[in-house]
Amino acid sequence: MNIEDVKSLISLIDESTLTELHYQTGDFQLLLSKNKLVQSNQQSNDSVPAAAPTPTVTAPVQNIKEAVSEATAKKEGQIITSPIVGVVYLAPTPDAKPYATKGQNIAKGDVVCLVEAMKLMNEIKSEFDGEIVEVLVENEQIVEYNQPLFRIV
Repeated sequence: MNIEDVKSLISLIDESTLTELHYQTGDFQLLLSKNKLVQSNQQSNDSVPAAAPTPTVTAPVQNIKEAVSEATAKKEGQIITSPIVGVVYLAPTPDAKPYATKGQNIAKGDVVCLVEAMKLMNEIKSEFDGEIVEVLVENEQIVEYNQPLFRIV
């Protein structure tokens, strides 16, 4: 099938009451449609796509989790993660000093921040004794479930 054949098929579909035409021979496949956007996988070089394929957007959740896991695995220490989705607050009030700062020694059970979820303030407590070597979030940042908040050594 050449370009002229495809053009004539398009004209026939356009002038007729048909709404869709599907043609297949060997590894060549052509689908013409009047009413909907069709994504076509053309394998022949002499074919003309019936419609521009729509870009596919995939959720990068798996890749983000893998990237976070790789980044945290490269660094030593323990990671305090968010147990819920919400907004993180590093201090109890905007003008108060932060619960935990870089270089501060903390004990297991110490409150390191708050995460607001559904208008409830949830205290995030350290599961480890040690020194905070990195604060991985900013005040009032939206955090995801299991997102790293602090690195402790």
